[in-house]
Amino acid sequence: MIRIGNLSPTKTAPYSLDPKDLEFGRMCTPNFFVAEYKGGQWQNPRIEALHNFSLHPATNVFHYAQAIFEGLKGYRHPNDKLALFRPEMNAKRFNVSAARMGMPQVDEQLFLEAVHKLVDIDRNFVPEPPGTIYIRPTMIGTEPCLGVRSSSEFIFFVITLPSGGYFRDVPSGTGTVPVYVEQATVRAAPGGTGAVKAAANYAVTLKTITDAKKKNCSQVLYLDAVRRQRVEELGGMNVFFVRNGELITPTLNGTILAGVTRDSLLVLGESLGIPSREQDIDIDDVAREVQSGAITEAIACGTAATVIGISELVFADGRVLPVGGRGLGPVTKLLFDEIQGIQFGTAPDRFGWVSPVEAYEAVAGT
Repeated sequence: MIRIGNLSPTKTAPYSLDPKDLEFGRMCTPNFFVAEYKGGQWQNPRIEALHNFSLHPATNVFHYAQAIFEGLKGYRHPNDKLALFRPEMNAKRFNVSAARMGMPQVDEQLFLEAVHKLVDIDRNFVPEPPGTIYIRPTMIGTEPCLGVRSSSEFIFFVITLPSGGYFRDVPSGTGTVPVYVEQATVRAAPGGTGAVKAAANYAVTLKTITDAKKKNCSQVLYLDAVRRQRVEELGGMNVFFVRNGELITPTLNGTILAGVTRDSLLVLGESLGIPSREQDIDIDDVAREVQSGAITEAIACGTAATVIGISELVFADGRVLPVGGRGLGPVTKLLFDEIQGIQFGTAPDRFGWVSPVEAYEAVAGT
């Protein structure tokens, strides 16, 4: 076991933990995990009171965006115990991102210990279902140098945020959201960083997402960078379609993030007798099959939103294609209920995906 110091006592939330009062991504707990990388190794891993960082104006991350992150959640179970969902996948993917971005590896045990122990200390901040505690492990380059090269110094930190639904007005598993199909700009190109969680991937989507919201769309569906035809993923989520009773999602081809929820839905679909597979999907085929009724459901999925239906696809040329009856489809609802049941401990964990958060006795002041 890796020794992680605890410099911050458990505290009581100074705000409501009712999920309906929690806007996603706004409220941080008063504790966080932090460690520094200097001289070729990680140093002083600890949990302490949340505070601002003081960074030089020439710090690497400000100028060259050398930053990666992960996203996972903690869940309160009926027995009032806490659990994480497939955190080992996040630990592995974090290091894939680090390697692609020229950053040091974080020992997977350190990653997992940091997340488990921080959630345990923050257990009073985990809302009752359907609320969760969102967990954001992050690494940034911190060397103050304007040379175009990898930083030699880094900070690895983990913050936690009590959270309600990602789409505040449309709770996951109960409704649907409209999606804008982006055909002018792209999220990622072959050989780029689309398959890792680099912060820069999200920066290039922000304007498009803002523009989409002006069209009353909640998310953006991106296409491939070469032909602008192949469906890839949403701005922060993966996408599925139900076509002739089959569950399909775009193939991982180096420009799409290998989502934890995405992988889980593929496994769940097969276990429920729904043929499930990855394949290249052409947007013109999607449009034609939505209109013909061959595609009956479209699904957005990710850690933050879990599983939510897509009501319609909105195109720049003015086309609006309702998916199914615009309501939540039966496959979407079934997948949502199945994955939420496992996550919240109300259904058997038949795949071994749940990771219990055990009580942590940290050594104060170490």
